[in-house]
Amino acid sequence: MFLLFHGRFPGEKAASLFTAKNAEAFAKAGLQVKVLVPRRKDVEPQTAFDYYAISKNFEIVELPTTDFFALKIPKRLAFLVSFIAFSLACFYYLRRQSPDKDDLAYSNESLPLWAASFAGLSTFYEMHDFPESKLGLFGLLLKRFDWILIHNRWKVQEFKKIFPKIKAKILCEPNAVDIKEFDIQISKEEARDRLGLDAGNRGKQIAVYTGHLFGWKGVDTLAKAAEILGNDCLVIFVGGTEKDVIAFKKKYGQVPNILIVGHKLHKEIPIWQKAADVLILPNTAKEAISTFYTSPMKLYEYMASRRPIVASDIPSVREIVDETCAVLVKPDEPEVLAIAIRSVLERSDLSNTKLIDMAMSRAHLRTWDRRADNIIAFMKNNAQ
Repeated sequence: MFLLFHGRFPGEKAASLFTAKNAEAFAKAGLQVKVLVPRRKDVEPQTAFDYYAISKNFEIVELPTTDFFALKIPKRLAFLVSFIAFSLACFYYLRRQSPDKDDLAYSNESLPLWAASFAGLSTFYEMHDFPESKLGLFGLLLKRFDWILIHNRWKVQEFKKIFPKIKAKILCEPNAVDIKEFDIQISKEEARDRLGLDAGNRGKQIAVYTGHLFGWKGVDTLAKAAEILGNDCLVIFVGGTEKDVIAFKKKYGQVPNILIVGHKLHKEIPIWQKAADVLILPNTAKEAISTFYTSPMKLYEYMASRRPIVASDIPSVREIVDETCAVLVKPDEPEVLAIAIRSVLERSDLSNTKLIDMAMSRAHLRTWDRRADNIIAFMKNNAQ
């Protein structure tokens, strides 16, 4: 199997983590896996094994491509040129491998996978984004793929409406989690001590959000809810690009009960989540990517952390959890979110334990290893 990924590897975005976890899981399932990534000056792909704390059971291959991101040209242009160059590099590399009928190119990026299809490999497309309308070019790319994975039922239904003539076999399979990575043996107090959170915060209850600071993630709603909660509850934001962290600190850095710690290595995230009394997923309902398109890996990671969860009540979240395993609230309402957080912090340990146990039982059904097995079985059962 050849996994094609054009982004920074390793990198701070979820797509890079997805690639690493997918590669590790497919290799565990017995496939010989090579991850094809672009060669860039500021990235060392071989560090991905330590960065994500994953098994070194697959190979990383760097392909030559353009690297104009440091130049003073529009980033979109630099990305487009690099994307096309990487797609061509994938084609020429795979063509030289003399692939046979059992070889597979797998990617969540349509253009590199489309180019790979001309090298004689079977193709499996994992659709992360979703076309807003019936795009002719996108439809042409899809026609070259043998299998397509879509993350949730809403996207499957919409996809079939927009592309009724696509002949590829379609699998609906959500994202996943590594249970042992997040269900670590560390107490709340030990986690806080290791992170230095006790200094000045002793006796406070802690709500934690881990993830990017994009608007559609609902982080502004959580920040405003923090102001309502008051100083006896510390709200911690973990993650974000350097640029977004700077902007977020300008908006909310002066709020006394908000702590913005910026980007952390993925292997450190479980400790931050274990330090929490409650974990928050405040996704907005104002953007389709949040309401319908996503299958948030972050939610699965929360579920595996054995902490109560407060999350937005939107379709993409309801496909994963319901009231038996999380507290679901109306999105984009800081007051409502603050009330829900406070209610979780004040309820009995027994009530929260019921939510935690149900969330963990569901997380066990959505591991990366199970996901890889499901995908492999789907391909075998729907052989071209």
